[in-house]
Parts: sequence; C-alpha cells; structure tokens
Amino acid sequence: MLDRDTIVGPLQTSVQRRLDDLSRSVDTADRDQAADLAAWEIPRLVQALRATLATHAPDARGHCPVCRGRMSRLFFRRRGRTPCRAYLAAQLSLGPGIEDVVRPRTKHLRRRRAASLSPLA
Repeated sequence: MLDRDTIVGPLQTSVQRRLDDLSRSVDTADRDQAADLAAWEIPRLVQALRATLATHAPDARGHCPVCRGRMSRLFFRRRGRTPCRAYLAAQLSLGPGIEDVVRPRTKHLRRRRAASLSPLA
C-alpha cells in the first residue's frame, strides 16, 4: 500500500510550484504579456477554485462534509457554527463583500416574534 505522503507530497509541491511560477510570470511580464497571461490563467484559476469549493458544498443541514472533524461526526457531539474552512479562505482571499452574504443574527428575534404574535400588539 502506498504511503499517503508519497502521493500528497509531490502533488502539493507541483501545485505550489505552478502558483509560484504564475506569480513570478506576472511580476516579470510587461503590460501586454500580463494581459495575455491573465486572459489565459484567470479562467483556469477560477475553474480550479470552483472545483475545490464544489467538494466543500454543504449538506442538507448546512455542514461541510469535508471540513467537519471525525469527532463531530459522532452523534453525541454538537456541531458548532463554524464556517467551512475552504469557503472562509476563499472569501478572505477574494476580499471584502462578506456583509452581502452573512447577516448578523439579532438577539431580539424571539422578542419580535412574541410581540407579533401577541394579541395586545
């Protein structure tokens, strides 16, 4: 049986090397070369990111099947409200805009519901 490191190590090295090559190419390219590089590589990077995020798609309960730990799969462990690490890393890398996606929860939701259901209101 193959050791996990004999498969994962070279794969990680290859991906990191490719990303380093792209970064160096952008740094050393002139304006036209950078535009050509962007036109070719940005769609490929977007496709790779989407494929990665697709494996982290939430299940019916809204939990990431990849990021949850082994202990959280046990029935007696309650799952916390932590975001998927892949989606969180992508959001933090892509920049601001999370306010559009995540709305803060209010502590007064029960009070508002109770007030709307109250016959006195």
